[in-house]
Amino acid sequence: MIVRVRDAAFIETPGGNFGAAIATPSRDATEVSVIRQRQMPGGANPLHSHDREEVLVMLAGSVTVTVAGQQQRVGTGDAVIVPAETQHSVTNAGSEPADWLLVAPAGVRFFHANGDEATPPWSR
Repeated sequence: MIVRVRDAAFIETPGGNFGAAIATPSRDATEVSVIRQRQMPGGANPLHSHDREEVLVMLAGSVTVTVAGQQQRVGTGDAVIVPAETQHSVTNAGSEPADWLLVAPAGVRFFHANGDEATPPWSR
């Protein structure tokens, strides 16, 4: 199956964030989940965690990633490995939109900082 960039429908979520399913269960992916994410300048996603490891691969722009309380600025071409069950967040303090791929095992689950499960529509 080929997923054309023109077919990647970005869904807006709070905090200046957008996500598009690239390889997810809704696209018949069974082993890996790949989601394209975009964050507008000044945007941020809240502190959260996953039950599985996730990798963020920066495609454009730069963001500040906070993982387990440690902040790092990452830019185009950089990758961040976030261990399972580790609180993290992403903030775009730059003047340009930032784009990255979120890569995780299929079936990865999302949790708010308070432990409640989240189900972002672009993750299905």
